[in-house]
Amino acid sequence: MSKSLGNFFTICQITQRYHPLALRYFLINTHYRSPLNYSIVQLEGASNAIFYIYQTLKDCQDGLLQLQEEIPNDGKPVRTTPDAKECISKLRNEFQVKMSDDLSTSLILTGAFLEVLKLVNNLLTMLKKKQQKQQRLLVIQSLKEIKKEVMKVLDVLGLQPPCSYTEVSGFTYYTMLRFMPSVKF
Repeated sequence: MSKSLGNFFTICQITQRYHPLALRYFLINTHYRSPLNYSIVQLEGASNAIFYIYQTLKDCQDGLLQLQEEIPNDGKPVRTTPDAKECISKLRNEFQVKMSDDLSTSLILTGAFLEVLKLVNNLLTMLKKKQQKQQRLLVIQSLKEIKKEVMKVLDVLGLQPPCSYTEVSGFTYYTMLRFMPSVKF
């Protein structure tokens, strides 16, 4: 078998195993001027990262849908928690700096981006606890604003899903179960 035909079969196996967004995430994590070396471990890591991103966004979307009636539409400026404000600012700045620094996309999906996702999960946990109405509204508005910023970053990087968050996270979860049966969830 020729080397190019072998590479073709390898690529076919990879595309069946991993969601296209996981493959794109993997490619973005390599600088465009660096040679592309791959391993199954790196592809699994990309798949896990995509699962985490879209599961977090799905949880955020579900939480906001349940609280839709609590969100005011009075035209007043949006207020967020100090943590959310700081995280959003840090994400914007870091994104701009890294994109301006020779398209360092490999560094964008770490650091401030991961901090924002962790904050989303923390805010969702806060929503489950009893709070005063004003604090609850602040958390809801913070989630909305953070989600908007995350979506902007994903859009620029071409990581916006063509389908729902549920389908992306479901696909990656299914493939992890199917191809990694030894992993316990």
